[in-house]
Parts: sequence; structure tokens; C-alpha cells
Amino acid sequence: MIPTVENHENHEPRDRNPSDSPPDQETNRAIREIASTPTDQHIIPAAIVARLYEHVDAMREAFFAGALPQVVLSFDIRDKRNLGHYVLTRNGLGVRWNVNLNPIHLGRPLFQILATLLHELAHAWQYEKGTGGRPPHHNREFVETCKRLGIPTDSQGHFLGVGHGSPFHDYCAARGVAFPPDPMHRQPDDGPAEKPEPLLPSPPVTPKGSRLRKWICSCEDPVPVRVARADFDATCNRCGQPFHLAK
Repeated sequence: MIPTVENHENHEPRDRNPSDSPPDQETNRAIREIASTPTDQHIIPAAIVARLYEHVDAMREAFFAGALPQVVLSFDIRDKRNLGHYVLTRNGLGVRWNVNLNPIHLGRPLFQILATLLHELAHAWQYEKGTGGRPPHHNREFVETCKRLGIPTDSQGHFLGVGHGSPFHDYCAARGVAFPPDPMHRQPDDGPAEKPEPLLPSPPVTPKGSRLRKWICSCEDPVPVRVARADFDATCNRCGQPFHLAK
């Protein structure tokens, strides 16, 4: 099977009012400005937050023709396995259009974090302009949308990697975001592939008491999986090798 990272999302019933409410837009702009202003109290560096907001707005325009509200980012841990989720209604502070990124997983390469972010923006698009589904909120429209964008997912929201030659690949290339090489087009004499650097050297927070352990395959750009089983036994379809504990 293709190695996946679970991306279960916690959604609430949506408030399907138009997304152009001036008070909400003003509130979200103010939150964005505060989150992007450096202070010594930020858990996530303000420069990183500002960089992610730049991508939020660039992807809103590149993939959705700007037809999305000005979402705000939060960084809360809801589930250790969760990469991110889109809140369909107002969050606990009454803020609309909230995308949450799990800080545990911010030590991944930027292209992976942007893939998660685009996945959540696709949820925002679907519930503003498309046809939303029932839990776990990954109906055929959503799955087909993600496949077209180049961030394929299954009906349970599992991350299935990224598509080379896709709109998402083109987006990353145009903005200098390091992308893994296409294993289908590499030649034996190409040399070692450059590994994309993580967004943060290490996650700003780690799960407490986690029994999850990191396993990787033998691909040049391995996709990590985290499981709690000591006898985890699975093989990667790309390299044909079994997963082993990461050092």
C-alpha cells in the first residue's frame, strides 16, 4: 500500500452564510496581523506564521480564483495523528473561517505542510461554493478536487502523497518551494536527490506520553509513518522494501 499519514478532521455543522461578512473579515485581518508580528511569546515564530499566510493568500488566488474568505490559522493539538482541520462554523473564540495546523507536524518539509494547508482550503471552498458531505467530509467532489489539484486523498482524508506535473507541483516550483523528485523519471546516474528541508528544525511541541514511533521505507524521499506497534510489518509499493524504524 502507499504509505499514508492520517488526516482526520474534526468538523462541526456549518453556518452557510455568505463568506463576505465585513465584521468577520475585519476580525480575521486583525488576528492575522497580530499573529505575524514578532514577540517573545509566540510558540510558532511570527516569521513562519507570516510566511504561511502569504501562501494562504497565494493559494486562494492560484487555486480558487480568490473565491475564498480570508481564513485565519491556528496551531492547536486536537489529535496527535491529525495534520490539520478546517472548522466549518465559528471556533471557540467566535472566529469564522479557521484552518488549524497541528504544531506537532510542523517539522515536516514545507511542501508537505502546504499540501495539508491546500487540503484544508479545499474544505473551505467546498463548504462555501461546492457541495459539502457528511463526516468524515471527503465525498467524491472533494476527492476529485484534491486529485485535480495534485494533493490526492482518499474518502477518509488520508494523505496519499503529491502529484508531479500537477497544479500544486507548478505552484511550488514557481515559488521556489523544494519538491521531492519524481521517482518515475529518475535515472541511475542522477546522483542522490536533494531532500527538502523541514519548515522548522524541530516541532515546537511534542505529544506527551506518545507511544508512536517513526518508521520509514528505503525510498530516496521516504514518507514517514508513525505507529505504536512494535511489530509493524508493511512494505512500500514504491521501493518494494519493508518499513524500518528511523534512527
